[in-house]
Amino acid sequence: MEHFSIGIVSFAFTVIFPIFYFVGFQVRRLGAWSKREDGPKDRIGFFLLVAAIIGFAVGCFAQPLWDKASECKAAGQPGLSCVLFSK
Repeated sequence: MEHFSIGIVSFAFTVIFPIFYFVGFQVRRLGAWSKREDGPKDRIGFFLLVAAIIGFAVGCFAQPLWDKASECKAAGQPGLSCVLFSK
């Protein structure tokens, strides 16, 4: 089984990771506002780019597992046990 592949999961994680970062940033900003403190001073553009790159890398490592689960599902086997316990 190969351990690195580019596919739909790679691109999905590229979108999802920056969204998670941005939501976390807004939560921190809301928390600072509610306490009448200064908000976070992050360089949001930089961190969104870094989150996208990390998401793409994680997605590339998750893609082979997704492909294996799809093969197991097509064969009528439970996906999780097939992926984790197959040789």
